[in-house]
Formats: sequence, C-alpha cells, structure tokens
Amino acid sequence: MPRSHLRRYFRHGLFPQLMVFEAVARHGNVTRAAEELHLAQPTVSTQLGKLSDTVGLKLYEHQNRELHLTAAGQELKAACKELAELLERTEARLAALRAPREEMLRLAAAPGARHLAARQLAAFCARHPGVRVSLHLADHTDLVASVLAGEQDLGLLLALDGNDGLVMKAAATELMYVYAPAGHARARAPALPLEALAAEPFVTREPGSRTRDAFLAAWELRGLLPSVRAELASNEATAEAVAGGLGLGLVPEGAAYPLVRSGAIVALDVQGFPLRREWSLAYARSRPLSPLAERFLSETLESTADQGASLVHFLSPGNRIRMH
Repeated sequence: MPRSHLRRYFRHGLFPQLMVFEAVARHGNVTRAAEELHLAQPTVSTQLGKLSDTVGLKLYEHQNRELHLTAAGQELKAACKELAELLERTEARLAALRAPREEMLRLAAAPGARHLAARQLAAFCARHPGVRVSLHLADHTDLVASVLAGEQDLGLLLALDGNDGLVMKAAATELMYVYAPAGHARARAPALPLEALAAEPFVTREPGSRTRDAFLAAWELRGLLPSVRAELASNEATAEAVAGGLGLGLVPEGAAYPLVRSGAIVALDVQGFPLRREWSLAYARSRPLSPLAERFLSETLESTADQGASLVHFLSPGNRIRMH
C-alpha cells in the first residue's frame, strides 16, 4: 500500500499528465507540445490543469505570451527527467527477461588502449567466468560513433577526447617513459636532463599522434628540439625500433612492457618524465547501459578507486595490473 502522503500520485491518469507536462516544459509552448503528442491543444491544457490540482501547486504562468515554469514546475520537470531515465533502465532489464539471450559485453577501444582494455576485460571475465566479451579497436571518430549508435556498450578513449553525447568516467592513468636499447650508455644514469639527450637520435610516432605531440611539447617547454631519425605508425613499432637500436623513443608502458620484460629495452631516468596520459570509459548519455555493461563499468571504476591513483603498470603476462 502506498504511504498516505503519496496517494495523490497514484491517481488514474497521472502518467499521461506527466508526459504532457514534460513536453510542454521542454518546448515552453502548449501548441508545439500538442503537435508532438498528436493531441488537441485544449486536451493538453486540461491535462496540465489536472496535474496542477494533483500536486496542489501552480506549475507555470504566462508572461508576455510565453510560458514560464514556477519553482514547483521546475521541480516537477527534473522529476520527469529522472522518472524517464528510471523507466528506460527498467525497460531494458524487462526486455532482457522477455527475450532471454546470452548477453555480451561490447567494448571499443582506441588502438593505444588495447593493452589496458584487454586486461580490464580479462580481469572481468576472471571474476565472472560465464560472461562473453568482445573488444573492437577503432580510431576516435569511429569509436565515438559506434558508442553513440549503441553498436558498442562502452568506449575506452583518452580523457581529452570527450564528446557532449558521452558520459566519461576516469579509468586509468598510463605512464610514458623514454626508452633506450638494453646496454645503452645512459641506461643507469640518474636524473638525466633532457639537454643531455639532444644529440641522441629519436624514434617518434607519426605526425598527428597524441604521443608524438606530448613528446615534442616536453622538448619545446625547455626550448629544445629532438633529433628525429624515424617516424612510425604505432607505439609497438616504436618500441621494436628502440630495441633494434634505431634510437631512443617515448613509449607508453603498456606497449613497451613485453620488451622491458624480455630485457630488450630499458626506461631512462629523464627529468620531467615519465609523461602521463589519462584514459576514460565512456558510454552514450542518451542510451541506458545493459546490466552487464553497468557491472563492468562499476567494478572497473571500483578497482581503480581501491588502488588509489590510477596509474597503470603491467607486471606480468597474466592479468595483474598494479596501480600506484
């Protein structure tokens, strides 16, 4: 049984009244709301009057032929938004019960986040052995489009690559070190000033790469210019080139890890480094997440928070990620 002070909200026809009010509040105009709802204008006005009687407050007033919400109207407009979002989430869950199927978590990731995404999915699958997951790699434009269209549940992208249609949740901070081939003369030198590397050849990413931009900005900050010997199209290729002795290179730790573990490359202790790049998990603002995607997002963010700061450091070929 509803509590006595809430009984007014259980009157017959309240939900249609709220739908009418929401359309009027959104358009600020009775006529346009009536057109959207395919109702006669007098019907809309009648529904508004009934709703005002139900809540016992005036919801709007006319000023210079324009409709303005009162304080009560503003409160009810916010409640309508929350109610619509709640019903959308409820409907998504009910739809899954109507047509049971094996659910899959679909994650899209920027190419530079492939290592982090794979480990996040592996950790999730380890906690939930029965789930199915997919990982789709895409450039920024395609990634955002696929998440907004509902083709992917979540996207893992750089925090600065946000979009008004996306909700962004900070997921990890990855370090980018200057790496050298094993046995390099400066491998054990402490606190190297960047000036000490001015004569060294460097391998960088291609023009337009965020990693390259961050690297060049660090040099420019000191009034220096690196000696670029080669430009490569991926972080993994950069790490391999460093291992082959082509030059030094700035590489995100996830891409460098296999070669660091094998002893082929080492991180130099350079003043002002490592640089950081922030990753976020994103989902469409207008589209409710599936229960599985909600669970993945919640557990991943909780794991990040439990570890303190969100720096990702890859420890082993397994699925462990150390945050520090």
